[in-house]
Amino acid sequence: MPDYDDPAWRPLPVRPAAPRWLLLFPLTLVFLPLWWVVWIALMACFYGVAAVVQLVVYVLPRTEDGATRVLDAMLVRVPFIPRWCVTPVALVREGDSAYYRARVDRHIAGKTRRVETSHGLQRDLDLGVHYFRGAGAGYVLRVASEQGWDLHPVLRSHPRRRLRLRHSGRL
Repeated sequence: MPDYDDPAWRPLPVRPAAPRWLLLFPLTLVFLPLWWVVWIALMACFYGVAAVVQLVVYVLPRTEDGATRVLDAMLVRVPFIPRWCVTPVALVREGDSAYYRARVDRHIAGKTRRVETSHGLQRDLDLGVHYFRGAGAGYVLRVASEQGWDLHPVLRSHPRRRLRLRHSGRL
């Protein structure tokens, strides 16, 4: 279990307003569309590699778990919304912990309902820092553990970047 007194599990510090509006937001407007074009191209390449890997898996069935882990790792390494991106919501709600806590509560409750209706088929939850920046990773883990979520046993979580959770299956 994580140490909630560790500063990494607390909310991220509030970014000063001037760099947010004068630097990060214009960079987001300029580079985010380019990032998405590169992201789509990378995903197309990854799925091309996945087709070749699928042929290998048909020939060598024991390689399926390793191939799945490698492709998942490649897809997770390139985020759709990078950490340097500042969304309009983040600009307006910077430092508003009540908003971020409500957002985390809604997201976890919705995902828990989906796990219950899918009979445990969609048990993984991957939360980027955009969801919990003002609430903190410790709050996310506390709320999620009340609803049956734990840190993912295989995939690593980093409280300043991303939390990867898995539902325990007890519904």
